[in-house]
Amino acid sequence: MANILIIDDDPAVRDYLAALVTRLHHKSMVASTCAEGLKHMATPEVQIIIADIYLPDMSSPTEWIGQLKTHAAKRPLILITGEPSEELAIKNHGNDILAFLTKPFELAFIKSLLAQATANLPSEATT
Repeated sequence: MANILIIDDDPAVRDYLAALVTRLHHKSMVASTCAEGLKHMATPEVQIIIADIYLPDMSSPTEWIGQLKTHAAKRPLILITGEPSEELAIKNHGNDILAFLTKPFELAFIKSLLAQATANLPSEATT
C-alpha cells in the first residue's frame, strides 16, 4: 500500500482518482491548490504524487512543474492536464516524471502507472 497525493482543482477528477487509488488498495490524500499540494508534499508520508499542471494559484505550468520536481525529491511524479501541449510534455518528460497524462485517462493506464510507481518504492514503505 502506498500513500498517493492527488493535486487537482477539479473536484470530479480528485474524487475519481481518490476512489481509484482506494480501490487499488492505496491511501489517497487530496489537494486542490499548489500551496496545499506543496504542504502535503513536505510530509514524508507522501510516496507518489499525481498533479494537474494547470492550477489557479500558479502563474505558469512551467513554474509549477519546476516546483513539483524540486519538492517531489525523487518520489514518482505523474503529471496530468486537460489542456495538452506537446511542447510542454516533451520538455518535461524524463527521469523526474514517470508519466505525462492527458485527461480523460483510462483506468487501466492509471492502474499500470501506479503498479510501476509502487514497484520502485522500498518494501517497508508500501506496507
